Amino acid sequence: MKYKIVYLKENFLETATQYPILITLLYSSQKSLYDTKQIELIFQPIGKNKDRLLKTIQLRDDYDYYHGIHQLNNPITDEKVTIKLNEFDIDVDEFGENHVIFDIMKTFSKNFYMIMA
Repeated sequence: MKYKIVYLKENFLETATQYPILITLLYSSQKSLYDTKQIELIFQPIGKNKDRLLKTIQLRDDYDYYHGIHQLNNPITDEKVTIKLNEFDIDVDEFGENHVIFDIMKTFSKNFYMIMA
């Protein structure tokens, strides 16, 4: 399962609650200056929360890092979670229906939102 985690600005949170599909439609890759400005109006850079996530997962015994890709490897079930940190989102690829990284991020703030890829 692949998904992105984004951080919504406070003034857009109520709209996102009423129209959850709107977030998926508005979040796009930044191919032009217009796209970048649209992203900046609705979404907030992950910043300090990215650091908090890293501190949390780096404490785990199953954590690994290689060339910008963070991984959690469960040696018992052989399941792997791949995490790539960007300015406005976190790309996550998890096995099965688990949302381990999203669950961790939701403990930091209610403004985090998951976009299915």
